[in-house]
Amino acid sequence: MDPFEYTGSFGAYAERVLIDTFPNLCPKMIGGLVRSKEMDLVQLVTHLSGLDDKVQRKTITEEARALMQKVEKAEVNIASKQKSSSQVKKYTTEFNVEEFVALIPNPEETFSKPTRGTAARLKNLYYVERYFMNRYPSIYKAVISNMILKYGHDSEKSEECHTLVKIDDQLASAEERGLHTMKCRRKPTLLTLPKEVDILMLQEVAYIEHRKEILDYIQKKKQDEAQRRQYLIDNGLTVTCQCCFTEGLTIEEAFTCNKDCSFCAECIQKSCELKLGEDNIQFPCLADCGSQFAWTTLQAALPPTLFSKLSQRCTESEIRAAGIKLDSCPSCNFTNIIDEQYTTFQCLNPDCMEETCILCKEPSHLPLRCDEVEKDEEVKARLHVEKKMTEALLRTCWRCSRRFIKEQDGCNKITCVCGAMSCYICNKPVESYAHFNGLGGDKYHLRTYRFRCPLYSDMDAMHEREIAKAAEEAKKEVDPAKLKFDPSADINKYYEDKRKKTNPPRWMEALEDVRLARGEQRLEQMRAEIQNLREQVIAFTGTYPKIWRLVL
Repeated sequence: MDPFEYTGSFGAYAERVLIDTFPNLCPKMIGGLVRSKEMDLVQLVTHLSGLDDKVQRKTITEEARALMQKVEKAEVNIASKQKSSSQVKKYTTEFNVEEFVALIPNPEETFSKPTRGTAARLKNLYYVERYFMNRYPSIYKAVISNMILKYGHDSEKSEECHTLVKIDDQLASAEERGLHTMKCRRKPTLLTLPKEVDILMLQEVAYIEHRKEILDYIQKKKQDEAQRRQYLIDNGLTVTCQCCFTEGLTIEEAFTCNKDCSFCAECIQKSCELKLGEDNIQFPCLADCGSQFAWTTLQAALPPTLFSKLSQRCTESEIRAAGIKLDSCPSCNFTNIIDEQYTTFQCLNPDCMEETCILCKEPSHLPLRCDEVEKDEEVKARLHVEKKMTEALLRTCWRCSRRFIKEQDGCNKITCVCGAMSCYICNKPVESYAHFNGLGGDKYHLRTYRFRCPLYSDMDAMHEREIAKAAEEAKKEVDPAKLKFDPSADINKYYEDKRKKTNPPRWMEALEDVRLARGEQRLEQMRAEIQNLREQVIAFTGTYPKIWRLVL
């Protein structure tokens, strides 16, 4: 007997020993390998050792990931508590009028909105009630409580929901007129903030406490600004926005490009929002002077949230331009630098922390490869066809590899956001209109224009042909029995419905009219030539031969 073979009772003994040796592996799987006899004893032990190492690595990775999530959650909780503590001090012990007005420029309007509803929050009721009891010690507690409950929780009077400022005004008016007042003043009670501090409530309380000081500061600030503006106007030191032509902008209200073109903050903000929506990180001057806006100018003109998105997008673009590979989490779009040695992407977003495969974008399936993960074969076949159809529809920029599609009819000379120009028909780089033939491709009959792409074309018809062709080629690559739902079945119906909903462009209607007119004119000329030829034949022979009867 070969010492490396296992049969009979020795096979059962080897199975028990292997199960005890590798407790992390499935006993049924080990028994199946032993009974199949596909490997000798040495090969089987080597194979099981490799599987055991992978299982242990995966277990250690999961434990480390769980520990890292706990640590990061603890750090987030500590950071949130510190932030909450600093905000509480900002509106209580460390209150500053200038900072408050900078955050809330118009407090009277802000705190007078009925939709704010600070008093209606259940977690604030106890604190709000105690606060007004200390502020108005001569008014009955029942009056204060009924006012808060009436205007805070009566759903039928939701439109009359009062903020703390309005409730304070009513209580102050009642105290001044001597309504609902007690003979003896109430002793003050200790105020303690709720566990979940409402910053909106603290803002209103701070405004009530420092109302006169804040309003005086705002009034003085308006007077100073009015005097300064009048001085600038009298001395001709104001500027005009070159986009919306708003006049009388001061130095603080105007922002300039690198060539000193002046614009207001609203125009710059709208322009940046449009550029970000187009996935463009170039912010040229709105007056088309050829310059750009400086980074410091954008930071001063844009809101903090918009500037944060802008800086994040620019950072990602610079990293990609440097040749560093980036990847994004499929769940939350968190972007991070990836290491080519690893095939998994660990999301560092504290609210996500998902681990996905870089290759297939599915949840991590280590130690299995992407092609080893069990999937629905019908879905796999359908996705293959859909992927080929999408690739046929999209174009790729030859410079930055950005994918794009032209949804409307128009010129086929495409300019990418990176500045590269290409032909939408053949996807080749172009520099001018010399690559194309005439309007709508009406010069195909000329020798010099025969093989050139049309400058204008019907996008829907072209997309329909390309998608249908790609779908037919992709369906030949998959098993027809596994393709339960054909993605290309409704392509013709989709574009027919789209043509019914949208009218053709005016240039296509004009082009069709020109073609029809030329065709009718040429047809009349040919008829006249045939008639002239017929008359010549009759005049020469008295009748036309048999062969001419067939032609004429």
